[in-house]
Amino acid sequence: MLDLAHNAGDSIGEYVYSASASRYVAPPYEKLLINTLNMLNYLETADLSGARVEARRLSVIHRYIKDDLKETQNSILGLGSYLAGFVYEKSGESDEALRYYDEALAVSNYQSLAEPLRALTQRASYKSPRIDKAVASAPTRELPRNEDDGEVLCVVGYGRVPHKIPKRIPIGLALTLVSGDIHPNNAAAANRLAAKGLVTWINYPTLAPDQGSYAIPTCSVDGKAIPMEQAVNVSSEVLAEWRKIEGKVILSAITRLIARFTVGEGIQAVGGRDSPLAFLASLGAQATLTALDTPDTRSWETLPARVAIGRIRVPAGKHAVVADARGVSRSQPVQVSAGGWAIVSLQALR
Repeated sequence: MLDLAHNAGDSIGEYVYSASASRYVAPPYEKLLINTLNMLNYLETADLSGARVEARRLSVIHRYIKDDLKETQNSILGLGSYLAGFVYEKSGESDEALRYYDEALAVSNYQSLAEPLRALTQRASYKSPRIDKAVASAPTRELPRNEDDGEVLCVVGYGRVPHKIPKRIPIGLALTLVSGDIHPNNAAAANRLAAKGLVTWINYPTLAPDQGSYAIPTCSVDGKAIPMEQAVNVSSEVLAEWRKIEGKVILSAITRLIARFTVGEGIQAVGGRDSPLAFLASLGAQATLTALDTPDTRSWETLPARVAIGRIRVPAGKHAVVADARGVSRSQPVQVSAGGWAIVSLQALR
């Protein structure tokens, strides 16, 4: 929440001194994933109370992103709402569970929700066309549902999201990239600087490729494979968010370049245009500011590129769950009580 207190000093530092001088502003997908992954942590420890708190926090952040940032949809909500629905389903709050599942279905058509939704709609009043459609897609059961059976949910994150890396490009190319957004005065100043053959490169962050997003995750219970489906493509959210701000990032780098040149010109004007000392002082000031201008490569790098999810009903008792992705495997014994549940997750960040 610290970035909500962003002030003028941060903006001045970003445009004059260095992009990394301002407070870190977490993009919407990172804000949503904080509560989503915390919810998963609580579920792994069978702490439904803690998981409900994270589900409510997720709703608050969602409201902030929707009302204040004017972002109507974010695919991270698919996974977050799926887990929140599971939390309230296992807490015995069927209507609240259906509300969250409805939000999840608005993002993606989760096949694994069809059977749980059919059971939930029989004891809840919440109605939704999306839920009705999902229930209709559930296969016809040949045997009655055994209420003593438990359930195992498997969540596998794999790969790594694109992370920020420094990039160096000529000022001419930078001006071309932001030609439609840069102020004419700044463009003219940058062109004058480039024409003088001085410091004509700018440094700014860009995104490296993601890793392992096309792997095939698997999960099995007692040797029986669980159908896994993609819950969220985190890399696509990272790329979409970066496209929104890339122009602003390049603009701020150009502005800092102009500011450094202006400082140098001011020093030389005070010391005398023909003074060798003033010329050296001007170059020294510009070189110092250039060295201190480090691209802002801060981001949440330890996020999976994608997350897959699967669930299966199992008889009460002890079961062996094995999750695997990208050469990383986790074997976890679980004890499922009658009508109970267990969650096993794997984060293969490679």
